Amino acid sequence: MSPTLPRRALLATAAASLLAAPARAADPIAAATITPQGSTVTGQARPGPWRIGFSDGYGATPWRRMCLAELQRAVAAQPHQVAQLIVHDAEGDPHRQMSQINDLTRAKVDAILCIPSAADPVAVALANATARGIVTVPFTLPVGGTAWSSYVGTDKTGKGAALAKWLAGALGGRGKVVALGGVPGNPYSGALWAGAQTVWKGTGIEVLRFDPAFWDRERARAVMAGLLGALPVIDGIWCDGGQDAAGALDALLAARRPLLPVTGDDYNGLLKLHAAVTAGGARGFPFGLLSEPTWQSVIALRTATTLLGGGTVSKQQFVLPAMITADNYRQYIRPRLPDAVLVDTTLDDATLQRIFA
Repeated sequence: MSPTLPRRALLATAAASLLAAPARAADPIAAATITPQGSTVTGQARPGPWRIGFSDGYGATPWRRMCLAELQRAVAAQPHQVAQLIVHDAEGDPHRQMSQINDLTRAKVDAILCIPSAADPVAVALANATARGIVTVPFTLPVGGTAWSSYVGTDKTGKGAALAKWLAGALGGRGKVVALGGVPGNPYSGALWAGAQTVWKGTGIEVLRFDPAFWDRERARAVMAGLLGALPVIDGIWCDGGQDAAGALDALLAARRPLLPVTGDDYNGLLKLHAAVTAGGARGFPFGLLSEPTWQSVIALRTATTLLGGGTVSKQQFVLPAMITADNYRQYIRPRLPDAVLVDTTLDDATLQRIFA
């Protein structure tokens, strides 16, 4: 994780604030809590409408497709400010992303928004763009150095800590847990897991295993099935993604085992699973989920246009995610939409149907 992001000393405070996140609002962006950190940055006003580049490190996931749709809709709503949106997808290759950012720099776009595929290599290309007067706004995933205009994202270590704190509370402070992570080496998954371990250190929570499940429901089901065969006692499941959580619960259901407290994110399939389990009056499973809002791209765009208009923003802006539990999940669930939908979004059902057709 970039050294410019919050230090571990902030984990306890971050966990408390994340667990206190408000219920879903009619307009999540308008109601969003965005915490500034670090110095402020003032842009140099230039005439619009502006040309904006968006460099996505890997755009094929459901979350990224929704994130792009949020951005495209925001751009379409302000043609007087944004003349063109140029989108590049590096398909997971950091060197390709560096090349694409350099292409945007040579094209003299006014601003570059970026989800980094790797913290340090991409930082070099962003630094080059920033040095040439281009507004640079990395968001969602950490990026190295400080040679960019402003960073937007959730506090990943804080999220991991908050999920760990919720699970410990659900288990009464003691228990044996297994953990399912995302893609090995991914900075998001790594930061959440680091936060979780910090919370549990020296407590009554015993971590039996950590296994990658690649944010894939079927793979998570297979991983959890193996754990059920190998471990005689499991009291709870920590996951950094809802797909992994749903897969783990699928394995418990298939094995006719009691459902366990679980964490994750705002994966619609997990909410639909809870609704299905409880439909006949059966007891559901405790869950504590923290969203990763798809509308971070809109906050990044607003940050860029503020700077292009000569305004001032914070060097770093941390978005408070929504806390979703069995008590409030009906405010978020999209029962008529596919499992893959992430529910902390401003996109309507018709748009989501087109994305996931």
